[in-house]
Formats: sequence, structure tokens, C-alpha cells
Amino acid sequence: MTAAPAAYDKEVLYAFRALFDGKANDGQQKRALQWLLFNACHIGVLSFATTERESAFKEGERHIGLQIARMREPEALKLIEGKSRAEKTAATKSEAGRKASE
Repeated sequence: MTAAPAAYDKEVLYAFRALFDGKANDGQQKRALQWLLFNACHIGVLSFATTERESAFKEGERHIGLQIARMREPEALKLIEGKSRAEKTAATKSEAGRKASE
């Protein structure tokens, strides 16, 4: 199965080129991300297809898009901050246990 690339126009092309160069303005950044999520990753469309394999491929694309989209949610930062605290606590306990056994 060969997936056809998502269609794009000059506006999207120039938005991505500016993004790659680190020179994209607000509008270009939004345009590139919008195209990525909705055209390349199909987050607004069901992933059902005529074959199971094609459905799985489409679901993989959606999964990537949904991960990117979730980063804009407030909960994303809370997950990272919570994980960092838990990792620091675990490291401190591990270090204390190592010193105690010496």
C-alpha cells in the first residue's frame, strides 16, 4: 500500500519553508500546524478504510496528530511537571538507599 501525500498549496509550502528556517511569522506557524494536523494527520476524520491495513495506517497518522494537538492542552504541562517531581523523588530515594548500603 502506498499512501498518497497530503495535498498542499504554495501558502503551505512557504509556511513550512519559513518554519524550517526559523523565520515563520504567526500566520505561517498556524498555517503549517493546521495543515499538519488536519491534512497530513487527519485528526478531524475517521480512520475507517476498506481494508484493515489501510485503517491501521490511517489510525497511525491520526495518533501522531492527536499527540501533537494534546500538547496545547493545559494538562500536558501538568503531566510533565508531575513526572519530573516523581522522578526527582525516586532519584533522591535511590541515592539515599545507595548511601545507606555503603
